[in-house]
Amino acid sequence: MGQISLTFPDGTTRVYDAGVTPATVAASIAPSLAKAAISAQVNGKHWDLAWPIHGDATISLNTLKNEAPALELIRHDLAHIMARAVQEIWPEVKVTIGPVRDQGWFYDFDREEPFTPEDLGAIEARMKQIINARDPVRTEVWPREKAVEYYRGRQEPFKLELIDRIPEGEDLRMYWH
Repeated sequence: MGQISLTFPDGTTRVYDAGVTPATVAASIAPSLAKAAISAQVNGKHWDLAWPIHGDATISLNTLKNEAPALELIRHDLAHIMARAVQEIWPEVKVTIGPVRDQGWFYDFDREEPFTPEDLGAIEARMKQIINARDPVRTEVWPREKAVEYYRGRQEPFKLELIDRIPEGEDLRMYWH
């Protein structure tokens, strides 16, 4: 396996084995950073601590002290938790998109009836249960074919549309809570 150079925000560069993860990078700097790190930015893109880095890159490691990246990560996770809660309560509901915005996040759902205030209360309660269960967040990089097969099997047409918009050859990152 080859070597890669990672450049940090202060301009310093360190050499690592190709395939190194941000978690390993953080641990190589300081045990306290390894414990505090919640995500990374690699070449300006959000990067999970478990995702490998295969080429030379710029990297910054995010902790809860980095307010903007931490808030974006929390909002991203909450969107996924809400989608899970909705589909656990109403399995027939189809998820569309759930982007993070500057002032929060949202998720669009395809459902015959609009959500009611009572439904929102049920969603919130289920989200709290999911969060309190402390299920680990899992992320994986999948080939396009595997993701298409997965969402076809779940009859999720909107997710298939999103996959179609991703350029060929670009990694598909899958999240579970």
